[in-house]
Parts: sequence; structure tokens; C-alpha cells
Amino acid sequence: MYASASQLLQRYNAEEIAQRADASLPPVVYGDMLKKAAAGEDLSGFSLEEQSAITAALAKIERSLQDALQTINSYLAGRYELPLTNVPEVLERIACQLARYFLHDDAAADSVEALYKDSIKFLEGVSNGRVQLGVTTSGTVAQPAATAEMLSVVPVFGRDRSRGFI
Repeated sequence: MYASASQLLQRYNAEEIAQRADASLPPVVYGDMLKKAAAGEDLSGFSLEEQSAITAALAKIERSLQDALQTINSYLAGRYELPLTNVPEVLERIACQLARYFLHDDAAADSVEALYKDSIKFLEGVSNGRVQLGVTTSGTVAQPAATAEMLSVVPVFGRDRSRGFI
């Protein structure tokens, strides 16, 4: 996975994510509950109904992150060997933006939709080769050349070539 549930909850408002992940009415799951569950903390302090709702909400988040992974991989597959051995940090952000959009279903706010479109545009750039992730096609980190090269040509303008104009 390019991002975890904990990373998604850290990156975006946990209450917003909880509202989108919890289908129960009235809501049972809140942001702090999801943060504890994503961190693997003990949930025994919550009722059985709350524990069940937290588990379902966390499963929905994991599904959206899996959908984001598959979306990203569909763009990377033509250019990189998957799975990537060294994952660039930018893919965490992209995965979180996509997962957040997927959690919103049909009711995504304009800002959420704009981030989704930007993510897809970025991935299209990677797919077309216009954007580089900083990894080689085999998934290892690309190493820059360690040499510098300076080229020079004869100056076009100069006093000896100006014939009195400079």
C-alpha cells in the first residue's frame, strides 16, 4: 500500500473521514475512535456496537486505500516494475487524495474533487513520462550523474566582431 489508514487520518480531518466511513445513522464512529483503531490500540473501552462500527468503518477505509493503490498502479504499470521497492513520498499523498475521494462516493465536495483531478493529472504525467518519480524502471532510486560538464561556444557579440556598433 502507498498509504495506511493512520496516514490518511493524519493527513485529513479524522472527523470527516469518520463521517464518510461510518454508514450508521445516527453516527457511531468518530475520528478519535478511528485513530485508535488504525493505530492498533485496544478498543475494549467501547461498546460492542461501537467496536463493530469501528471495524466496519476501518474496513471501508482500507478498501478505499486499496482502490487508490490499484488506480496508481494502473498508471505506473507501463513505466515502472511493480511493486516499487522504494516508494516516493508523493505517492502517499496521491493515495490519500484518491482514497478520500473514493470515500466520498457521489457527494464529494469541490475541493475533494479538485484534489482527485489533480492526482489523476499527475498520474497521467507519470504514465506519459512527463513527470518522473525519482525511481528507475526497476523501482530503485535513480542516481544522478556525478559529473558536471560545461560547454562554450565563440561569443556572438563582442567588440572585435561589432564593426563599430558596440
